[in-house]
Amino acid sequence: MSRLNFDYVPLTFINDQEEIKKQIRNTLILIHLFEKYNNPVRLEKLIEGTQYGYNASALQSGKNNFLRISDIHESKVNWETVPYCNCDDEETYLLKKDDILIARTGGTTGKSFKIDNPPAHSIYAGYLIRIRAKQKVNPDYIYLFLHSFAYWSQIVNLNERNFRPKANAENLKSLILPDCPTEIQNDAVKISNGELVKGYEDLYSAIKKALIEYDKTQEVQKLLCDQLTQLENLNQAILQEAVRGKLVKQDKEDELASELLKRIKAEKAKSGKKEKLLPPIKPEEILFDIPENWVWCRLGEIADSTSGGTPDRSNTTYWKGNISWLKSGELTDSFILNESEEKITEEGFKNSSTKLFPKGTLLIALYGATAGKLGILNFESTTNQAVCGIFENIFYETKYLFYYLWAFRNKIIEDSWGQAQPNISQTYLKNFALALPPLSQQKRIVAEIEKQLAKTKQLKEHIIANQQATEQLLKALLHQAFEVENKNADKKPVEQTKGKVIELKPTNVDYYRRTVLAAEIVWQLHKEPTLGHLKLQKLIYLCQKSADMQLPTNFLRQAMGPYDNRLMRSIDKQLKEKKWFEYQKDQVLKYQPLEKAGQHHNDFLKYFSAESDSIQFIIDKFKTIKSDIVEIVATLYACMDNMLQENVIFSEALLIQRFYGWSEEKKKFSEDQIKRVFSRMKETGIIPRGFNI
Repeated sequence: MSRLNFDYVPLTFINDQEEIKKQIRNTLILIHLFEKYNNPVRLEKLIEGTQYGYNASALQSGKNNFLRISDIHESKVNWETVPYCNCDDEETYLLKKDDILIARTGGTTGKSFKIDNPPAHSIYAGYLIRIRAKQKVNPDYIYLFLHSFAYWSQIVNLNERNFRPKANAENLKSLILPDCPTEIQNDAVKISNGELVKGYEDLYSAIKKALIEYDKTQEVQKLLCDQLTQLENLNQAILQEAVRGKLVKQDKEDELASELLKRIKAEKAKSGKKEKLLPPIKPEEILFDIPENWVWCRLGEIADSTSGGTPDRSNTTYWKGNISWLKSGELTDSFILNESEEKITEEGFKNSSTKLFPKGTLLIALYGATAGKLGILNFESTTNQAVCGIFENIFYETKYLFYYLWAFRNKIIEDSWGQAQPNISQTYLKNFALALPPLSQQKRIVAEIEKQLAKTKQLKEHIIANQQATEQLLKALLHQAFEVENKNADKKPVEQTKGKVIELKPTNVDYYRRTVLAAEIVWQLHKEPTLGHLKLQKLIYLCQKSADMQLPTNFLRQAMGPYDNRLMRSIDKQLKEKKWFEYQKDQVLKYQPLEKAGQHHNDFLKYFSAESDSIQFIIDKFKTIKSDIVEIVATLYACMDNMLQENVIFSEALLIQRFYGWSEEKKKFSEDQIKRVFSRMKETGIIPRGFNI
């Protein structure tokens, strides 16, 4: 006895709670009809056929209204704003009352819209498919099906569970729904609309139970979202308390900040550099009271700053050198630990206005979408002109300035808003009013801020984990509710069953195979300085996933991506015991060959003959790639794998959102960097099986 299985499929373009509840209700109605009538039927049996739309350019005037995907908003069409065209085959594409249009491409692929009294001579565009119910079929019954998870489950499962939904005509005709008499279809539509129909008590009970469970999970999710908002508010409160001198105790032994300011000015005067005299702080610029041993000053009185520049893009000799060059999009409110996405040459540096900022420089984005974002350099680098660098100085804590600017980022952006976006000028920053504490207190403030933020970070990770667990619970509950016996399985085969996964306890051979795989990777890459624990583990993960191998690993969600905490300790131990390699963390080349290095290879061919091509492909692709890029690849792969298992409809934006949601650590990577890596993954085919881009 086979079963039809439908899943709750979260859709990025359906976020209205009442609409989601209606989709759940409709699914349970269909489940009831599947079980009662035992007669699943293909959609093509209930419709007159399918028709792709008319391909033409939209005009401001013409004889035909020309309905496009973009004209449909929240299941409504304002026909007064719909453009026109001149169709030479109006009869084929003419829209009639109760026609149903389905988007076959774009971000809303699969979404449907039922036509109600269209203007005369209205037709529809090529990215839509039209279906019409047969005479004895209620079109609202078809529409009910198209607004259910019975429909969406099949859409995302088409073509071997590909990620991107396929809504072409043939796929639509193959979809399965219950075949039942017209009067029963009418009952189903009434129940969907909230009407009471006698004889369906069990169905109403099932709907009520499912919606109660859904509401419970949404209440939990709302509570968790509120907690995240409260955490963000708490972080801001910590910063505000800190820069007002309320986070740490005042110490009378601290040097007066006024004396510190004098010493800073005296030191700056020694440089002989002429600077524009900054005006005194005005009373209206003083935002709050400060402790007695603090002093108000302007940022430019204590710190030197300048912006970067961009070498001529048309001159290829200026680019792809060895000098780091950061863009504002690479600032993530943290230490900048990784190399810049782009590099310039010495010639490019000399022939541009860019500056080389030393390690420890505080950077702030001046304009654009990232305006106000901050970063502290962990290596020397140049920047583009959209970044201002505030130089490090022994007379102040750079991290104090970092947290101070972070605390007042909203004010900075509000003060600097231009015609369409914020534009923070260097003059504004130099004149920005700063509450300056004694140097020793700056250090204590920074230490306390980081202590407090570490606690809120842990809380945030816990809340996100609870959000994910709640989402999984909802999917499990609805999956169970959406399951129906297909008693006519032999008559109406439904290719939706999933095989059971039987987990077997790993044997010694399994652990040895894992070590042999690691040995092969190390053997081929041990002369590469990029190979270390992180890169090796990511390569094992990618080899295992891409070749669908069963190995005793336990890759968990860690900050650096999928990671098995015990795996490397075990592998290092085994490699050393076999006298193949020894891990030496202080060496440039981490894995040093021992006397039996290379003797694993016969066993590698024995155990991995079927997967050797896939493994070699991964090794070759990542031979010289640095560990941070491998980290991005592995995390993106894991995100895609999770989304594939969850039947989530793919979009690049959602993938990037999940990447950043993996952990706070992922903010060190810019969105442009992630997109480039993902693009390369698509080009080379390093994506989960069944994933169609």
